Amino acid sequence: MATLKKRRGVWYARVLWYLEGRQKERQLPLKTKKKVVAMERLRIVNRYELDIKNGMSFTWPWISNESSVNVKRFTLIDACYKWMQKRQNYRKTTLSINNQGLFYLTDCLGKNTPLESILNTDIDRFIDYLKTKGLSDVSVNIHLRTVKSMFRYWLKRERLTKVPLIEQIAIRKNHPIYITDSEFEKIMSLDWLDDFYKRVFLFYRETGLRLREPMITSLEGSWLDVSNESKGGASRNIELSRPLRFVFMEYKKWLQFGHGSRIKDSGEHISKVFKKALKDISVPSSKHFHSLRHTFAVRQLISGTSIYDLKMLMGHSSVVTTEQYSNMNLKRVSQDFPSLVLKAKKNTKLGIMDTQLMDTSIPDNRYIA
Repeated sequence: MATLKKRRGVWYARVLWYLEGRQKERQLPLKTKKKVVAMERLRIVNRYELDIKNGMSFTWPWISNESSVNVKRFTLIDACYKWMQKRQNYRKTTLSINNQGLFYLTDCLGKNTPLESILNTDIDRFIDYLKTKGLSDVSVNIHLRTVKSMFRYWLKRERLTKVPLIEQIAIRKNHPIYITDSEFEKIMSLDWLDDFYKRVFLFYRETGLRLREPMITSLEGSWLDVSNESKGGASRNIELSRPLRFVFMEYKKWLQFGHGSRIKDSGEHISKVFKKALKDISVPSSKHFHSLRHTFAVRQLISGTSIYDLKMLMGHSSVVTTEQYSNMNLKRVSQDFPSLVLKAKKNTKLGIMDTQLMDTSIPDNRYIA
């Protein structure tokens, strides 16, 4: 039987039970300070005691505008909203991804669908829905991770007794999509491309930074300090050569003051300029701005950097992510980066591995003041 409990002058119905040897409790507001009224409402609660212990929720007449007791459904939109409220301390980019995935989920299955009624077939339907949106398998997997995290959260909080099967789509391992030496040289030779952009592209290739990381990065001495607000969730440090330090300071100033009011998103602007340059030299459409980060990783491996050191330089949370860069065709890499391969072989014969390429050498100083 439920009992009365008074908290701050207001009465509650207290329901106690044991599950797998652990005591469980739910306190239901009776919305009254009068004990007589509380006793009357407690009798109503006790009619549904067994259902309450089985995890059901109800709307009570003294709380809602309804005249009778009704089963309260924990809907999908309720679950999404409350889960997101618990995640407000996460990075903005993570929250944006989560919001997008949950929007797709509610749009596909319906906002008022009871959370506990969602089955494996509904998840299959959700995957098909995402594909009709033109999303890649990688993007589908990102949204599936969001949905799975939410379901597991509510399972741990006993709003669910089980979760539907949510499996990632198998992704075929691809070779890193990088910019070859000859392609980069062609970009640097474009007459219409301002030298400022050439310096910025060179900076990204030599540091491996993500597109928007310079905005949350500071320079202390010769060290570039990347904030833990970045995608990997961990701060990291990269030592820069003197020329690259000048490029970084110039770029940082441009990001803060110099890009002009017509550019609403400076990061997107830089990406578009690079894409235009790639199109102008007729490279495959699969290559894009992020390919500069892949290029950095591949060049580091060729130069002798270990996979674990590369993990730190890239800011990956797991070495598994970094290992994708070791999935390379050696013959093709030799053709794409001939000068680096020759240098690596030469240094290996001397018993010295060149692990300082990023910090000590700049392939072309023509565009660095």
